[in-house]
Amino acid sequence: MTTLSLRAVPNGRVDMTGVLPETLAGRSADDIAKQIIHLAGSPMMLGDLFEVDADETDMLVIRTDSDRLDCLGKGMSTGSVRIEGPAGHYAAQGMRGGELDIHGDAGDGAANGMMGGLLRIRGNAGDWLGAALIGDRTGMAGGVVAVEGNAGDRLGDRMRRGLILVRGQAGDACGARLLAGTLVVAGGCGTLPGSGLRRGSLILGRRPEAIPLSFNDSGRVDLSYLGLLHRHAESFLPGLLPASTQAHRYMGDLAFGGKGEILVLA
Repeated sequence: MTTLSLRAVPNGRVDMTGVLPETLAGRSADDIAKQIIHLAGSPMMLGDLFEVDADETDMLVIRTDSDRLDCLGKGMSTGSVRIEGPAGHYAAQGMRGGELDIHGDAGDGAANGMMGGLLRIRGNAGDWLGAALIGDRTGMAGGVVAVEGNAGDRLGDRMRRGLILVRGQAGDACGARLLAGTLVVAGGCGTLPGSGLRRGSLILGRRPEAIPLSFNDSGRVDLSYLGLLHRHAESFLPGLLPASTQAHRYMGDLAFGGKGEILVLA
C-alpha cells in the first residue's frame, strides 16, 4: 500500500491528475515524491505537499482533511484508491476501471465522462455527478457510482450508460437529458426530474412534487427487471431498493421522443 498524507491545507486548488496506482506502482518513495502536480496552476513536486510512504501494491491511500484536491482518480484504469477525507472537484473524471473509494464528501463534476470502474462516495456529492465533460455531448458512459449521502443538481445530465445509485436525495433537474443508463435516487429529488430525457430509467424512491407535463402517466406496472436491479444494488448500497417489482411509471420526455421513463417505486 502506498500512502500519501497531506502535510497542511494547500493555499489553492491542487490538480492531482496522474497520481494513480498504475503510475506509482514499483516506484520508491523518493521517486514518487518527485511526481509533478499543480497547485493553483503552478507545477510542484508531490513531496512538497504530501508525506510519502511507498509499497509495491496496486492500492493507493490518500489522507487529507482538505477538499481542495481535484481530479482524484482521473483517467484511472486499474487498482484501488481510498481517499480518507473529502475529495475536491472532478473525482473519477474519465475513469476506465478500478475502484475509487471516497470516505467523505465529493465536490462538483464527479464521474464526468466516466467509462468504467466503481466510484464510491461515503458522504455527499456535489452538482453534475455523472454528467458530460465540458464540450462533450454525452456524459457518463459506463461503470457504477454509489453515493451514501445526497447529490446536487443535474445528477446524471446527458448520462449515456452505466448505473448511478444514491441513497439520499438529489437536487433539481435530476436525470436531465438522460440518453440511456439507470439512475436510482432512493430519497427522491427536486424540481424538473427527467427534463429532456430521451431513453433510460430514472428511478425514484419518493414521488417528486411535480412530474413534468411532457411525461405520460402509464399507471402502476410490474417490472421484473426491478428485482434484478435490487439484487445488483445490494452489493453496492445494501437496503437501497425494496425487493418489490411494483412501480408507478411515467413515460417521456414526450418532447424528446418519449422512450425513457420515470419510475416511482411502490
